[in-house]
Amino acid sequence: MSFRKSLDEEVAAGLNEQICIEASAAFLYFSMASWASVRGLTGMAKWFRAEAAGELTHMNLFVDYLNDRDHQAKFATIEAPACEWDSPVEAFDLVRTQEHKLLQRMNDLIDIADKHNDHLTQSFLTQFVPQQIADTAGADDVHDRLTLVGSDGHGLILIDQELGHEADAHG
Repeated sequence: MSFRKSLDEEVAAGLNEQICIEASAAFLYFSMASWASVRGLTGMAKWFRAEAAGELTHMNLFVDYLNDRDHQAKFATIEAPACEWDSPVEAFDLVRTQEHKLLQRMNDLIDIADKHNDHLTQSFLTQFVPQQIADTAGADDVHDRLTLVGSDGHGLILIDQELGHEADAHG
């Protein structure tokens, strides 16, 4: 058996499911970008778009990995994302929840690969861990700062500007 054909079906199914999860996360971020944009939160909108692009990049990496292991990527239907939030705090509460779920998901996928002694897939998956830890911590930080400023418009503007600069620096 070649290494290409040695991908366990449970591992392949988990990676295919991750493709859907990454696409869903990207669509949620695009929805948030549109929501922020029409409310004059241009920095936040830029940040959400950058996050969406990152999720699509991850999705493509999963597709490529499956294809490199002679498994066809499978694309499932994703639900339409939410499109309304009462405040930036509420939007970032969802961001924070999503990033924590994505971090746990990486851990779960690594466990599946470990169960099948698939060190190649483990190695592939570990590349996502440092970024996911940083994304999770960043989402927590923005959420906490937005909570601190509350309804203070000046604080919100400063955070919005900072998010825009951050998106520019990483884009």
